[in-house]
Amino acid sequence: MRTCLAFASSLLLAGQVLSLSIAVGGSVGTIDATQFLNVTDTYLLTDCQNPCSSATAQIANCTTNDSCLCSSSTVMAITSCEQCMFNDLIAKFATSTDPRAGSSAALTAYAAACSSVGFTVPSSSVALSLPSSWDGPFGVSLGTLSTVSIVGVGAILGAGSLLLLSNM
Repeated sequence: MRTCLAFASSLLLAGQVLSLSIAVGGSVGTIDATQFLNVTDTYLLTDCQNPCSSATAQIANCTTNDSCLCSSSTVMAITSCEQCMFNDLIAKFATSTDPRAGSSAALTAYAAACSSVGFTVPSSSVALSLPSSWDGPFGVSLGTLSTVSIVGVGAILGAGSLLLLSNM
């Protein structure tokens, strides 16, 4: 009985050793694949519930099978979840403290982990793209009339200050 228990324990431990280790870095460090989408920002997981729950379920179904974890369908599901989080962060003009949330660096770390166990993930599969609604960085500028008015007021104040200082 003890021999069977020891054998079963060693098999369980061996399964943990064979799981995919991903070096995300930052505050997270190295994690296994089952923890990859467990981001700390719960609003992201709420907003991206459909793609992220699908990807999490797909990872859970793979357990410790690296070929399944690195298959194109699993990687695309993970990328879809990361893309949703990325879009949500941009839409809310927010940042995340979790390096896994909407991060192309995290996806690259996932691909590198797959590569380290002998599976190739195309770089196009782990690329995030800007949402179509993003209008790019913009500067707040004044109109022509506002600019002329502000420069005029500044010139009057500056000339008045110089006049006051020269008469002291």
